[in-house]
Amino acid sequence: MKKFTKILLIALIVIASMFASYENPKLVEIPKTKIKYFLKKLGLVENFFVNTNQIDEKNLNKISKKEKKEEFFANSFTLEIEKIKNLDSKTAGVFFDKNKKLQIFTQKGQLIENDKFQEINLPLDFTTEKEGGVRNVIFYKDMYLALLSRKKLDCYYASLIETKTQLELIKTKCIPDNEKVNFAGLGGGYTYLNNKLIFSIGTPTHNSEIIDKLAQDKNSLFGKIYSLENDKEKGEVFAISLFSNGHRNPQGLIEQNNKLYSTEHGPEGGDELNRIEINKNYGWPIVSLGTRYGGKSYKKKSKTFVDPIFSFLPAIAPSSLNECPKDLKMYYKMFTCLMGLTLREMSIIIYLLDEKDQLISYEKIPLQKRLRHFGVNFNSKLFSDSNHNFYFSADNDGIYKAKFKDFR
Repeated sequence: MKKFTKILLIALIVIASMFASYENPKLVEIPKTKIKYFLKKLGLVENFFVNTNQIDEKNLNKISKKEKKEEFFANSFTLEIEKIKNLDSKTAGVFFDKNKKLQIFTQKGQLIENDKFQEINLPLDFTTEKEGGVRNVIFYKDMYLALLSRKKLDCYYASLIETKTQLELIKTKCIPDNEKVNFAGLGGGYTYLNNKLIFSIGTPTHNSEIIDKLAQDKNSLFGKIYSLENDKEKGEVFAISLFSNGHRNPQGLIEQNNKLYSTEHGPEGGDELNRIEINKNYGWPIVSLGTRYGGKSYKKKSKTFVDPIFSFLPAIAPSSLNECPKDLKMYYKMFTCLMGLTLREMSIIIYLLDEKDQLISYEKIPLQKRLRHFGVNFNSKLFSDSNHNFYFSADNDGIYKAKFKDFR
């Protein structure tokens, strides 16, 4: 009887939603998602996705001749790229499993594997409002962890969950100044150091001093980088500790030679390449070479905080950061070679650092695509196949393979 009542109530809501959506379809997308979630739990629908504006599975691999191979000439080599899959979405993670099979996670909450769409196991209050969604997917010890945006009534918050069981590893408090919440600032970079998972949670706003100040608030989880360890021998299911603070929106994070490097979004300018060290403070929102949205500057430097290796003016919007592929690494073997993707600059960037972590050179290779994620192994390092191809995603465009050639 209870099940029948629940079904009847949901049916009435669906009918009401249909009338509302006739006038304003966008108004009811979130309620529809929640309704379909309940219907799925009752076994009446297969998934809870409402937005049908996704690439049909049959068209995933239909690439036009114009989209095939392109070449971009750099200073000392050529970059060749080739689209391998269409994707009308933004990625939350791109993996190659132990069998070298491609797994694509989207910010909408989808997993695409073997050219089939399926949903990620997400909580009911998962939201894509305010540029939210699954901001990052992390592979850790045979588990998928998802950093995602959530909403209960007027409370916007974020959490890190294990997707199989929806176990909450981290849950933030409600974000203040919720009119100016923007989950694009949630960060999401991760890597490994000494068998520990290192991951970031940024400040989820585009322009709110109240939210920005959470990066310096010891009682807030935002604007920080954390370490996570799962040591069953010590009886610890998940031991999470603060690694560094004073971050705005760190989306790129990689370990090289037992050192951590990060790329981070600044405000109006002031994007950064940083060397991340434990217990250090990186100054946001007190110090930045960027300016506030409105023209007022920040303090430029302070002995209290760690300076970036390099600060980008104007902004480039850096996303993923990883090691260079082996052939490029060998070409620049006298340096630490890092490779980054950018959204605003729409480029691949090659960073060369000396033994003192000074930036000797950076080279932009413009692709005119908003570049989001590298394809990585389960250890977070760049995946490269036997032909020296590496892989990356472009927003609302697709997945590309690429390789450097014609070294000079």
